Amino acid sequence: MKYKLSRYIHTIENEEILDDHIILFSTRSGTSIEVKKGLYEKICNLETTEIPEEIFINLIKNEFYVPEFEDELREILSDNIMSVDHQDLKTLSYVIQPSGNCQLGCHYCGQLHTNKSMSKEVLDLTYDRIITKMESLSSDLEHLSITWYGGEPLTGLSAISNLSTRLISLCEEKNIQYSSKIITNALSLKYSLFEKLVKNYRVTEYQITVDGTQEFHDKRRYLKNGSNSFDIIIKNIKEIVNSELYQKEASFNIRCNVDKENSYNVIDFIDYLEAEGILEHVSFYLAPIHDWGDNKATIKGVSKEEFAELEIEVYMKLLQSKAKFKTQIIPERVTKPCMVVSQTSEVFDAFGNVSTCWEIPYTPKYDNSEFYAGNIVKDKDVDSKNVVMRNWFNEIPDNNSWCKSCKFLPLCGGACPKNWYDNIPACPSFKFNIDDRILLQRYINEQAVLS
Repeated sequence: MKYKLSRYIHTIENEEILDDHIILFSTRSGTSIEVKKGLYEKICNLETTEIPEEIFINLIKNEFYVPEFEDELREILSDNIMSVDHQDLKTLSYVIQPSGNCQLGCHYCGQLHTNKSMSKEVLDLTYDRIITKMESLSSDLEHLSITWYGGEPLTGLSAISNLSTRLISLCEEKNIQYSSKIITNALSLKYSLFEKLVKNYRVTEYQITVDGTQEFHDKRRYLKNGSNSFDIIIKNIKEIVNSELYQKEASFNIRCNVDKENSYNVIDFIDYLEAEGILEHVSFYLAPIHDWGDNKATIKGVSKEEFAELEIEVYMKLLQSKAKFKTQIIPERVTKPCMVVSQTSEVFDAFGNVSTCWEIPYTPKYDNSEFYAGNIVKDKDVDSKNVVMRNWFNEIPDNNSWCKSCKFLPLCGGACPKNWYDNIPACPSFKFNIDDRILLQRYINEQAVLS
């Protein structure tokens, strides 16, 4: 078979660190090789008889070399579609927003909060919809995954209790694995509630947003009545992470939303978490604040390049700390950028609306838009199969995104389709710091060998 050099290769030349070597990183396989410059030239020129056999086999196995007549873009997208279809047979994944309310008044939030929780009718219809989908998958289904989101989901605790109890019982009856996680501001997350969530409702993964040290967090994530939230949240986190129940059965992921106002406080915040005995029990990551709906005027965002630089600084800081460092430094091959491409993933909100992206509900910009599949209370038949973005992979070759010509497509799958629909480039941070990521991982590997 004749081969060609894949178009999905990123090359790193850094004489100060690599001397006379070059790193080739295949974004199709998420693997890298380090070779001398002379061999690199032979690889690029397809001088296959001059390449050692072991390296040549590795180049083919890890898709640095691909069949000569292969349409790589179509091949990658086809692989993505097949992978998602296979996953869809095994796993049902739902985001449930039990409440449209939230205690906080964060300036960058795109949602419009209302004192609305799921009614009995919406709860029953949601449960029935999940059952119907489970039955359609029959014996292939292995796992039901629920993510509780909001507003603030803990303001809809009765709905969490109602649906969790029924879904857990159903999964036990059908011998299906059940798991759930929650995205919460942790304002109401006292230990007694945490204990109930873990033991009774099997909520074991928690994403909690804290936007820096008290000075910065309280300017951004304040209560709607103007009161501060930092001390309450940190007290709840500290009590829980030091408990036996947490350390055996649960995990916290601390998210820090970053813009120009708090970006330089992130390192100090990590130091604070470590000094308070929190960091060693949690994972930590950054997220850039972005235009969610119509909140562009209130955002003082960092550029993608600035965020990427800060991200590397944070990785290095975490590696030197006691943190539960779970971040994948070098991105891996991705076949599913988010839930929108999955036919077995839906979002239910407190009003009975069904959508395919969790940034749609409670966001006025998207009211009555094509992003909704329908309403299970008002509509007789709600079909999310062909809702906008569902067929994202089939759209990429012809749409206006940069994805079709980007060598990093296999690592992100286009990232956020909704952003591209809103004419916002969705390129992930690793596109701007991939060299630093790969060299940092190389350093980590070298230190592991030395130790």
